[in-house]
This record gives sequence, C-alpha cells and structure tokens, in this order.
Amino acid sequence: MSQLNVGTLNVGTTQFTGDSTTLNTAPASDLSGFLTGTPSANHSIMWNGSAWVPTAMGGRLLGMNVYTSQNGTWNSKTTAGGSGTWTKPSGCSNVLVYVTGGGGGARINDNNYRGAGGGGGATAIKWIDVSGVSTVSYTYGNGGAYVRNGGRAASGGTSSFGSYCTATGGQGGQSDNPHQGGPGGNASGGDINLPGGGGEMSHSSNNEGVAGSSFWHKAGSSHHYYNNQEEITHGQWGSGGGHGYYSQNSHAYNNSNGGAGVVIVYNYS
Repeated sequence: MSQLNVGTLNVGTTQFTGDSTTLNTAPASDLSGFLTGTPSANHSIMWNGSAWVPTAMGGRLLGMNVYTSQNGTWNSKTTAGGSGTWTKPSGCSNVLVYVTGGGGGARINDNNYRGAGGGGGATAIKWIDVSGVSTVSYTYGNGGAYVRNGGRAASGGTSSFGSYCTATGGQGGQSDNPHQGGPGGNASGGDINLPGGGGEMSHSSNNEGVAGSSFWHKAGSSHHYYNNQEEITHGQWGSGGGHGYYSQNSHAYNNSNGGAGVVIVYNYS
C-alpha cells in the first residue's frame, strides 16, 4: 500500500477526469458564497432561475389602524362619526381595509305595542395596492338617532376609505306606515361587499331583540329595567339600535341609537 503525507497542497485547477468538470474555486464556506447580491433585514432568499438572490419579504403584517369612536365597552353610547387621513407606514405596499357604515336608530313609543329596530351598517372589505400613494382620506359614519312617538328614526352615516370602497349606514326604524325595521346599508367598491342586517318590527310587546346586525355587532334587548341594563339596546360598531318590552317608556330613552361606524386598516409589506 502506498501512502502520501502532505502538509500543504496548493492546487490552482483540479481536473476531474470522470466527467471533465473543472473546479476553478473552492466551494463556498457559508451562505453568502452562494448568493448574488447582499441580503438585508426582512429579506428572504429566492431562486430566480439562474441564481440565488436576496428578495424583500412581501405580505408581512406591519401593524394596523382602527378609526372609530367606539370604546369597546358593552354599554358604550357613542354615536359620533369622524374623518381623517391614513398615512402609509414605512415599508408598506398593500393594505387590507374593512369599512363599516353607522347603524340606524330605533323607533320607540310611549306604550308597549309597537317598536322598530334600526338597520345595520354595511361592510366593504378590500385588498389595495398602495405602493404608489402616501396618504388616503377616511370617514367613519355616525350612528343614527332614535325617535319617540312619531316618524322614522335617523339613518347611520356613510363610511369610506378614499375612493376605493364605501359602506352606507343602516336606515332608521319606522313603526308607522310602512311599519318596518330599518333596512341595512349597502357596500360598494370592495372585493367583498356585505349589506347590513335589517332591523325588525315588533307588533306587540312580545317581540324583542329587533336591532339589525353589522359585521361586528348586534344590539340586545332588555325586558325590564334593572340598574340601567337597557343600555344594551344601544347599537355599536355599526349595528342598529334596538329595544325591549320597556323600550317604549322613559327607562329606554337615549338608549336605542345606532352605533358609529368604523374603518380598520391592516398594513402589509
């Protein structure tokens, strides 16, 4: 048996006779040796058909913005609408937006015979390429006011995200002619357009829970007055105002309004 002991061997070109392959450089010792280009933060490594190259990661959630006057408590009575400007955060290329109109108010009466719930605000959902814009104006609609003993309750306000998508508010309830709960709002411009839920009409004291739903919320009912629990009939996050058995008397006044709308923006790379 022959033995060759080598301390240092310097080879410029190695010829592999089996397949005539020539290796002019030593194999890469780390990942950078395989790449064309230099990666930085939030890059992934992709094969482009001829080389491995660093590529910015798309579709990464950067954060979110919520625009509404609702505060997240069960007895919130906020109906205020509002508007402002969304400013694109650094690295953002796309957004997913949810736009919900305000809820309609309920019609209540000074008896336990009739009442009519407000309709829910519609919701538009849209994926938007914002690589070419820096700001977008938004509006979230107000909640509609209830009415007592006559007429139709007020409709909720319209919500929008620029000219991309719009969601109108639900209509108010009307216990006189045409004797109906408020119709829900309409959505347009979204990849998904969801109408608001319609309110219901009660023709006696036995029908409760008449509020129209939004994408996010439905107001409840309160059959008796206990420690102001009738506040549950107030709409939130675009839902219509409701009522219960005692919603047609003084305990429920100021508690059957529609809820304010909302605009939610998810920011993606």
